[in-house]
Amino acid sequence: MAGQGEIIVGIDFGTTTSAIGMVRDGVPFLFKIEDNEAMLPSVVAFNKNGDPFVGGSAKKQAVLNPEKTFASVKRRLGEKESVNISGKEWSLEEMGAQIILRLKDAAEKELGAKIYNAVITVPAYFNQLQREAVQEIGKLAGLNVLRIINEPTAAAMAYGVALEEEQNVMVFDFGGGTFDVSILTIADGVFEVKASGGDNMLGGDDIDRLLMEKVAGDFMADHQIDLSKDRMAMQKLRDESEKLKITLSNQESARLHIPFITADKHGPIHIDKTFTSAVFEEAISGIISKIIRLSKDALKKSGLENKDLDRILLAGGSTRIPAVRDAITRSFGDKVAGGVNPIECVALGAAVQAAILSGTLADKVLLDITPLALGLEIDGGTMEEIIAPNTTIPVGQKKIFSTVADNQTEVEIKILQGNSFRASENALLGKFILGNIELGRKGEPKIEVEFDINVDGIMSVSAKDTKTKSVRSVRIEKGVLTRRDKPFLLSS
Repeated sequence: MAGQGEIIVGIDFGTTTSAIGMVRDGVPFLFKIEDNEAMLPSVVAFNKNGDPFVGGSAKKQAVLNPEKTFASVKRRLGEKESVNISGKEWSLEEMGAQIILRLKDAAEKELGAKIYNAVITVPAYFNQLQREAVQEIGKLAGLNVLRIINEPTAAAMAYGVALEEEQNVMVFDFGGGTFDVSILTIADGVFEVKASGGDNMLGGDDIDRLLMEKVAGDFMADHQIDLSKDRMAMQKLRDESEKLKITLSNQESARLHIPFITADKHGPIHIDKTFTSAVFEEAISGIISKIIRLSKDALKKSGLENKDLDRILLAGGSTRIPAVRDAITRSFGDKVAGGVNPIECVALGAAVQAAILSGTLADKVLLDITPLALGLEIDGGTMEEIIAPNTTIPVGQKKIFSTVADNQTEVEIKILQGNSFRASENALLGKFILGNIELGRKGEPKIEVEFDINVDGIMSVSAKDTKTKSVRSVRIEKGVLTRRDKPFLLSS
C-alpha cells in the first residue's frame, strides 16, 4: 500500500481515449500527454520491426497499417486473445499496458518523479474477469493498482468533490465502447452508489459502425462492390464515420467525402455523400432507446424516482450528441449539471479517489456497489444467488449447500455472475473441485460456500465441508480454473 503523501495517480483507461491525473492543492488536474492534450487516443500500433507505439501517431497511420493497428482493446478484455506481431505474441493486456505506460511516462516527466501507485477506472458493468485484466494491465505497466473504481462513480466524485449540500445524482457515462448509468447520493463527503446499470458493448464505436454499415450498404447498391472485404477501405470508412458523427453532433448537415475508396475496371471510385442530423438521429434511435431503458431500470432499482434526482451528470464523448442529451432530459428532466467536462471527468474523479487513498482528501468516503448478482450453478442448470446485485462493497456472504447423490465425495463449484436465473445465460467466472466430502445420503453433507468482494470489486470464493473441514478457496483469475467432464453440482 502507498504511504501518507506518496504519489498516487488516477487513470481513466478508456476505449477511445485515456488520461492520467492527480490532485494538487485540493484541485484535480490532468497531465498533458501529447500535442499539449490530456486525452491520449487508446490506439496501439506496431512498426515493421514489431515495436509498439501508442496514441495519435498510431491512430493517424491506421489506414496504411490496418493489420498492425489496434483500437478499442478495452472492449475485449477478459477474453483469451492474442495476436502475433513479427513472431511475438501480444495479449490484450500487454497492448493495454502500452497505453498505460505512455500515460505514466508523461506524468513522470512532468512531475520529475517515479510513479508506482494508481487508481484505475472501469465500466460499472465490467465483470470479475475484466477487472482482473485491468489489474494485470496496471501490473504490466509497473504500477501497484491500489483501487479499481467504476467510471460513473468517478465522474460523480469529480463533480461532488467540492459539493456542500446533499444531492441525488444520476450519471450517464456513454463513451466510445461502453454505456454505464449510476445513481448516487452525495452527502457530507460520502459518495454512496445506490444502483448501476449498463451495457459493456454499447458505445460510440457502435454509432460509428451503424454509419459505416449504411454507407457501405449504399455503396454496394450503387456499385455492386463489397467494401467490407477491403481492410484499407474499411479503415478509411471507419475514420471518416467517426468524423461524420462528431460533425453531426455540432451542425445540421455534414459531407462524407472519401476520394479513391476503391476502383473498378473503369477507374477509381469515390464516396461523396451529405448526411443530415435528422438521418443521423434516425440511424441511432435504437441505441438511444436502449440507454434510456437501461437508465430507467437502474433508477427503479435505486429506490428513487425522477422527482428525487437533483442533478444529471453526462460523461463520455457520446453524450455530446444532441439527440442523446434531448432523450435524457425528456425522460428524466432538465437537470443536467453545467461545468462538467464529459471527456475528462472520469479521469478527474480517479484522481480524486487517488487523493483520498493518499490522505490528501481524507474527509471523503466512497461506498460503491457490485452491479451484477453473484452465485453458483446448482443442479438443474439454475443459478443460486449468494450476493444480490447493487450490494454495497466490500461485502462477504455465506450459504449452505449439499450433495445431489448418495456418498458423493466431491462437488464442483461453478462461480457465476449475472442477473439471469438460468446459469447458461450468466458469465462463468471460474470453477474448482471440493473433495473429501463427508460420506452420506444426498442432502446430508453441509457445504458452506463463502463469497468475499473487496473494494475493487474483485472476488474470492471458498468452500468447505463443515464436518470434514475440507477447504478450497480461490481468488477469481482469468480463465477457467478446473475442468471436469461430468461434474457433480450442488443442491441448494
